[in-house]
Amino acid sequence: IVLATGFQPFDAKRVPQFGYGRYANVYTSVEVERLVNASGPTGGEVVLKDGRKPTSVGIIHCVGSRDNKTNKYCSRVCCMYSLKLAHLVKERTGAQVYNFYIDMRTPGKGYEEFYDKLLEEGVQFIRGRAAEVTDWTMTKEEEGKLVIRAEDTLIGVVRRIPVDMVILSVGLEARADADEVRRRFNISCSHEGWFLERHPKLAPVNTFTDGIFLAGACQGAKDIPDTVAQAGAAAAEALALIDRGHVEL
Repeated sequence: IVLATGFQPFDAKRVPQFGYGRYANVYTSVEVERLVNASGPTGGEVVLKDGRKPTSVGIIHCVGSRDNKTNKYCSRVCCMYSLKLAHLVKERTGAQVYNFYIDMRTPGKGYEEFYDKLLEEGVQFIRGRAAEVTDWTMTKEEEGKLVIRAEDTLIGVVRRIPVDMVILSVGLEARADADEVRRRFNISCSHEGWFLERHPKLAPVNTFTDGIFLAGACQGAKDIPDTVAQAGAAAAEALALIDRGHVEL
């Protein structure tokens, strides 16, 4: 058996300070991913709820990740998909795009080069965790906008950035029924709910129960290339058992 039950996106309503569900133009990254898709509800056009194209967009990284109140771990994929969405939004709308990040994590083939490309495209990067998203205005420039309040740790000031659209880069979580699946297959889970492999280096797709293998984000937050590689490894391990002609339990 190969377990590939995946993950679930973090529920942005658990961080009410960012206004998801309260302000119409606060979206999760999953919703914007659907919006920029050619087969999506707008045919790939990035528009606000009233049909206007945004002139300024704020992307808040690490929503539901690297936070003692939600999940302490890094979800690995959020920085790169945030950069991808920033590129697509700027390309299709010409809007000014602001990325609010804690640390930029681009560990992969060509990832750092893509980050450099966005810097050249004029995407703004503000290092510091965003505090809140509000519609409370202090100046004429902020009227009718959403205001992201965040500390810019590079210059040591608190900034207020008015934007038309806010994108929340939600992290990855273990599925809610992971403990039930764990008991059914007699395997172990970490305290975050991810399925545990037999050994992180020597047996990364095996479990402590022979014949049960892991593939993909059910074992931990990971991106598509790592998921595909692990799926191939799990399939090979299963095939190695089948090729024996018999399986001893």
